[in-house]
Amino acid sequence: MKKLFYALSCMAAVVVAGGCSDDDSDLTYQETTVDFAVSEIGMEGDAAEVGLKLSRAAKEAFTVTIRMSSSDVAPEDIVSDPALDGDMLVVPIAAGETTGSFTISKAEGRNPEGTVKFRIESLSATSGYKIGTTTETTLSFTAIVSTGTEMQLEGKVGDENDRNMVYVDLSNSTQQQIDRKSWNLGFCCGEEFRVILNSSYATLAVATEKSDFASVGLEDAEKAPSLLGGMTDDITSLIDDVEGDPTKTVFGRIASSDDEAKVFFVASEDNKKDAEGQEDRTLWYKVKVVRNGEGYKVEYGTVGDTTPKIVEIAKDPLYNYVGLSLSTGKTTEAEAEAKKWDFMWSYAAASTVMASGPMLSFSQDVITINRLSGVEVATVMTETKTYADFKYEDVASAEFETAANAIGTTWRTPAMPGSTGGVKTDRFFVIKDCGGNYYKLQFLSFGSGDSGERGRPELQYELLK
Repeated sequence: MKKLFYALSCMAAVVVAGGCSDDDSDLTYQETTVDFAVSEIGMEGDAAEVGLKLSRAAKEAFTVTIRMSSSDVAPEDIVSDPALDGDMLVVPIAAGETTGSFTISKAEGRNPEGTVKFRIESLSATSGYKIGTTTETTLSFTAIVSTGTEMQLEGKVGDENDRNMVYVDLSNSTQQQIDRKSWNLGFCCGEEFRVILNSSYATLAVATEKSDFASVGLEDAEKAPSLLGGMTDDITSLIDDVEGDPTKTVFGRIASSDDEAKVFFVASEDNKKDAEGQEDRTLWYKVKVVRNGEGYKVEYGTVGDTTPKIVEIAKDPLYNYVGLSLSTGKTTEAEAEAKKWDFMWSYAAASTVMASGPMLSFSQDVITINRLSGVEVATVMTETKTYADFKYEDVASAEFETAANAIGTTWRTPAMPGSTGGVKTDRFFVIKDCGGNYYKLQFLSFGSGDSGERGRPELQYELLK
């Protein structure tokens, strides 16, 4: 799978020229600005993806011409995609897109050091488009520790506001998008043998009492609890611990023998209902997982299958979990590499306090921290200390949490009847990242209630030193 890393975006300035209806041809609309995503980015490994950000989706295809300059690196030291023509490269932006990018790789046998600077020179589209404020970016050929920036997360794909899981690495100013529907189950790559459910795909599971795959059928499924996971359903026993405790999973510790391993029913967002929207248990998967040396053996199929499909999964030490798609039978990235993300934004299960007490339900705009790689977070109320006034010396008095959902949905108020919702301005967060750096982080917008765009939340962060 190709990894697409998009550098975290600076907020684009827009000029309002007026207008309120697409039906009025006499009105002029806001210009779409094109910026570099960040002003600096580090290269880890042999390549880096350099991002461009649009303030809104492009109405037509156009190109961005970019000039490269460096006193440290010669053109023959690198390979670019699109290719350089002298010191210029041209990046295409497709209609409907809000991002663009180009890749810089080390040339074979070369090990460049230092930095390269890129500058936006021109746009092929001039009417309705303009170059924004972040016209330059500097690429370092070593990893960096970012001092912070403003950013916009790219979770939206087309009309789907929550299609991507967005993994953010603060120190390198990068984000990686993974299709939230690309996997159902994640397999632990650490010392333990555990399986997690993909909460971002609304995955639920329940164990049967049987170990024989062929003997589990529709009769067993009809006796099982519903796996719809609606707003009023109690899904506590059907989902993994939302605080991220790896010992509190539906699958539990994976057995080392076939006789011990139970068959589970598993249902994600796309295999719960029929075409009329009614629950259809014949669509459920049944899954049996057993240890296989230092990896896993998985038997899986639909409820009516008596002969299982079989896939063997090896642990990958670069990741916390390796994903498996039950629709394709292929392994995939469930997360960014273990040490290359600090938090993730996505659709996911979240704990909500209701009049009757706390309950679990699936929600958009959930923040999950990388607790398995040592990330911690503290919530700071602005009545105690403002974002601007919070300094490194204040870290000692902050109360840090390690629960995966320590931020969760606490950063925003959803749209409700009589309320448009928006980010909560009475708080910000302090994050200890994978590398032990401390950043203060504040969310700026996420929807119509705060002039944001759903699926493209904006935030700012700053290194504390």
